[in-house]
Amino acid sequence: MDRHDHSMSAPLFACFDVETTGLDASVGRIIEIAVVRVTAGGEVAAEWSTLVDAGTFDLGRTDIHGIVPDFLLGAPTFGEIAGDLVDALAGCVPVAHNAGFDVRFVCSEWERCGLGPLALDAVDTLPLARRLGLRGRLVDLAVDLDVALPDAHRALDDTRALAGVLAALLARGAVPPSVPPFSRPLLSPAACDRVHQRPRVAT
Repeated sequence: MDRHDHSMSAPLFACFDVETTGLDASVGRIIEIAVVRVTAGGEVAAEWSTLVDAGTFDLGRTDIHGIVPDFLLGAPTFGEIAGDLVDALAGCVPVAHNAGFDVRFVCSEWERCGLGPLALDAVDTLPLARRLGLRGRLVDLAVDLDVALPDAHRALDDTRALAGVLAALLARGAVPPSVPPFSRPLLSPAACDRVHQRPRVAT
């Protein structure tokens, strides 16, 4: 795990992304998650990502996210990494692209673990981009804003690109809504410091 370096300047935003088994958070599961803590100027302070064992062999659209069951062997469950996720988000304003999707999945997984409701709100870069007349898909935004996105639908690559997109949008005058920094929930498990990464496929 790339632990958060608190000696660096305090980041303002925590960009996050999930890869899932489907589109419906009530039945779908998170199988990969990433968080990149970044300043408004685009300076990355820390990043964290892991595959997540959802306890199912039905991983949905593997042709899109590229995750196959073998990749999840030895991966932690969401319950095990819930504390690490809290550490990654705490004190920062959460940010996601098409944020409602990612927020719903994180909150559903949190409640599924018996941790109660999770108060999670996030700045959504999708409407910020559209208000500036830009295209909506993250991969298109990355092209339009000259932000690297080497492997779309890989959570860490998407989140790194999101951090760059956010900085570019802010530089162009985008004004995000007032979203408070994420506060550590009362029922917060301790971090387990376990991560499990998918293999890179040689091209």
